[in-house]
Amino acid sequence: MPVINYIGKNMKTYNVSSHQHDYWEIIYCTNGDGKIVFEDESVIEYTRNQMVIIPPHAVHSNISKSGFRNIYLTVANWTPTFKRPQIVSDNPQRDIYNVLNLCYRYFNSETGNQGNIIVSFTELIINLLAAFAGTNNCSRHVEIIASAIVENFSDPNFSLDDVYASFPLSKDYIRRQFIKEKGISPLQFLNNTRIAFAQKLLLGKTVNNFKIYEIAEMCGFSDQLYFSRVFKKITGVSPKEYTSIPRAEHYNSI
Repeated sequence: MPVINYIGKNMKTYNVSSHQHDYWEIIYCTNGDGKIVFEDESVIEYTRNQMVIIPPHAVHSNISKSGFRNIYLTVANWTPTFKRPQIVSDNPQRDIYNVLNLCYRYFNSETGNQGNIIVSFTELIINLLAAFAGTNNCSRHVEIIASAIVENFSDPNFSLDDVYASFPLSKDYIRRQFIKEKGISPLQFLNNTRIAFAQKLLLGKTVNNFKIYEIAEMCGFSDQLYFSRVFKKITGVSPKEYTSIPRAEHYNSI
């Protein structure tokens, strides 16, 4: 079972001399920038809100001209799918940073049940890293739009045009870039997110007893008929028909 066996912080630092660890190391840059230089002379450059993941026994140094601050941790018993050093960017809400700060606090406290808490933090951090690892090839504005959709899809007043207007780029350019990197348009991404949530609510309809119009509203649709049209376009069946599908088939469709 993976577990964080050390977590610490560097205040403003310019150079960490060549060293290695017996465990996987994760270095999260909280301020500044720099580069990790490996024994084979390969280099990973990083900046604020990025993490460098370093395999066990990889000899490396950390160098910065302007100085950096970071949170760093080592993880024992972790066998990720990759073997080479990786760089991963946090999301715009800095979720991994927030989790790391909490983990740092509990690791260095005398809280009861501390061991289980650290194991839980380890699992959460590893899962977030896996989720965010695939976003490194996406433009920053594309990820900001995707995050805004995920955070606000349940709001019927949420407007993609307002999000577009927050960038010094044309709406058409942003939309084309989103399609290029995500494979669908921002509107399709929004509708898919809303309908995926609707499917979960419909699965529990016998327990939560929500009416279909209530589910529509909870998913950001102010018009039940429009909700039903979008739902059928994406799933192939109406919301009412969806509730009669055997549960095993539901889980394959979400």
